Amino acid sequence: IGSGNAEQEIVGNLVDAARQKNCDVGVVLDRYRAVRQGAPILMDLRKCARVHLYQTPHLRLAKYHRPGVLGEVLGVHHMKYYLFDDNVIVSGANMSELYFGPRQDRYFLIKSKQLADYISYAHDMHVKNAKVWDISSYTVSHWNAETLKLGRRTSQTLCCNTPIENNETRDLGPANGDTMIYPLFQLPWDSAFQLDDALEVILGTAKSNQSITMSSGYFNPTFQLRDNLRHSKAQIDIIIPSVKANGFYKGAFVKGYVPDLYNLSAVRTLKKCPNVNIVEYNRDGWSYHAKGVWSDNMTILGSSNFNKRSSVRDTEFSIAMVTANEELRDALLEEKDRIMFYAVAFRKHYRSIVPLGMPFVSTFL
Repeated sequence: IGSGNAEQEIVGNLVDAARQKNCDVGVVLDRYRAVRQGAPILMDLRKCARVHLYQTPHLRLAKYHRPGVLGEVLGVHHMKYYLFDDNVIVSGANMSELYFGPRQDRYFLIKSKQLADYISYAHDMHVKNAKVWDISSYTVSHWNAETLKLGRRTSQTLCCNTPIENNETRDLGPANGDTMIYPLFQLPWDSAFQLDDALEVILGTAKSNQSITMSSGYFNPTFQLRDNLRHSKAQIDIIIPSVKANGFYKGAFVKGYVPDLYNLSAVRTLKKCPNVNIVEYNRDGWSYHAKGVWSDNMTILGSSNFNKRSSVRDTEFSIAMVTANEELRDALLEEKDRIMFYAVAFRKHYRSIVPLGMPFVSTFL
């Protein structure tokens, strides 16, 4: 969360809601990102609502407890979902001023009591693995042998109660509904890789006459995903930001090389996967952060960038939506076409020094 006027207005509305007798307000933030820009404007909210900080256990093993960029590099709580009564917003966007301006992202508003109840349940599971925000939260880890055991138990409970895991059609709507929603969690510290598994199924079962479009703001596939892409029978298009549309463009010091690293990753993917075509989102004055998959009657939307961080470091939440509703299918196609309107042919654009550093930093991208 940022610290601009828009963020202050949103937090102010949350404070007003939390002070009402019949309104329960709860927030889970990444432990290190939360104490960056957003800390001051959350002071009032912490007095009247449940604000928790989530730290991935990777950081406990690294014995790193101080706030700072290093903590974020090692792992973050990257999930994005916004729940208001029976309305659920699923997105890959953070709640900061950058995302309220010229930055291409995806947002789905889903009105469903069943889905809202499930997200509320999932949120409570994550709260059990987080810590109430207090002064000690800045310097002391809440992970120990007991909390790790609880964390694994709650994550297993969470993952085993989603349709993708138990192969059941969970009741997320009326029996005669035309759209199914599958929640997908990534909890690498507990070996829960539901999104990776779903992508493997989608790519592995695609027909030769089928086309699949993927999108990522920071594309750096794992070896497994690259193999799945290479062996898929489908024609696959991948949308990534141009170097100028990358969120790290013109970043200070080492950050300035991040767009080059992702560009190099795309070059290597093209060499390994002849059935893959990569295009760049290039719109004057805009950055690109949209994530997801489109294929026929299906889309995936959420926080994952389909990169190594999403598979081995960060906690992620996405949904797979499968629909027979013609109006919704047309809307999904139109959404993809609007993004592709600004896509141009991919071009190699990284500095010669970048390949030397790729083996050392690729797992953090």
